[in-house]
Amino acid sequence: MINESHAASIKHFSRAVAAAVIAFLFIICAFATNAFAGMTNEYNVVINDNGTESTITTKETEPIEILNEANIILGSNDRLNIAGFKAGEGGSIVIDRLNTVYVKQNDIIGTYEVYADTVGDVFAELNIDTEGCKVNYSNEKAVENGMVITVESPFGVYLNADGNTLNISASSGTVSDVISLAGIVLGENDYVEPSLDTAVESGMVINVFRVEVKTITQNEEIDYDTKTKTDSSLEIGTVETETAGVEGEKAVEYEVTYVNGEETSRKEISSKVIKNPVTEVKLVGSKAGNIEPNGVQSASGYSLGQTLSGKYTHYCSCVKCCGKSNGVTASGKVVYTGMANPYYVACNWLPLGSVISVDGAYYTVVDRGGSKLSSSGRIDIYTPEGHSAALRKGTGKCSITIIRLGW
Repeated sequence: MINESHAASIKHFSRAVAAAVIAFLFIICAFATNAFAGMTNEYNVVINDNGTESTITTKETEPIEILNEANIILGSNDRLNIAGFKAGEGGSIVIDRLNTVYVKQNDIIGTYEVYADTVGDVFAELNIDTEGCKVNYSNEKAVENGMVITVESPFGVYLNADGNTLNISASSGTVSDVISLAGIVLGENDYVEPSLDTAVESGMVINVFRVEVKTITQNEEIDYDTKTKTDSSLEIGTVETETAGVEGEKAVEYEVTYVNGEETSRKEISSKVIKNPVTEVKLVGSKAGNIEPNGVQSASGYSLGQTLSGKYTHYCSCVKCCGKSNGVTASGKVVYTGMANPYYVACNWLPLGSVISVDGAYYTVVDRGGSKLSSSGRIDIYTPEGHSAALRKGTGKCSITIIRLGW
């Protein structure tokens, strides 16, 4: 037999438990609903701050509050573009900052306030043409307040190299930069003017000098020497050749420097004699001849028979030696290249017509010369063989004896 009171008790307990479970479920559902509702209130907003983007997750619906939450502060002149933003849903907020930039063009600096995001935008906003110019920033560089943008306009530079003149467009740099821009390669000894480290300027002319060093060998003549011998069988004033002089020959090696194809210097490296020269031997007569005396024993401070030390040079009848080409001497005697040797001298310290013995050879004073010939013992010997022979015979010391004073 079933106990009805016990069964009723069990039924009552079961209802209580079910009610408690249902209440707990309601609480959980309410909490979940509230939490989900809280999550669904957050959304993403993209903030473009003068070209730099960031994303913020927010519940705020006002753009200013969203910026405050992102710790972004607007300047008094900054612009806010919310055309792409929708409260509660997202989108983008765009900030255009007003920045002060300095643009330097060919040493002139301008100050500008711009809303541009990049350097390229600055040029567009200010209508600055940078075609062919050198700029210190790329067009993609983000604008910063206070930045200095340098724009260097191109100018013409002239480059002379290898026989060509090039017109190079440059905006800055050095001569070295222009050389590289033109594709010019300098050799080890090449050089440029102005120097490579010189800053380029508008209209500058740059010259490239090609330097080539070569070693060459060439045969050259060796001048022969001339010696004199006194011959008592020949009358004074007579000179004969005992041995003809013959020029020698040598092979000379030179280091030759060429600049732009023209020789500028040469340095002898070595020399080898191929053929020795033959010394010319002259016989000078010492036998007294017929020299008409004039009875003058002294003149101009000098005495007949006086012997003194002298110094000689040689000259010819050319314009370079005489200053004229007619060959007329101070005494009226005429000389010319190729004539038989007249044994004439020029000096300023003896009367014209005087006869002197120079190392045993007799010479007549027929001409005058520059102030150097006024020194005692200084004579200039006439050379009928011409200018080259006069140079070859050169200068030297001698003994002079006065044989006659004047004509």
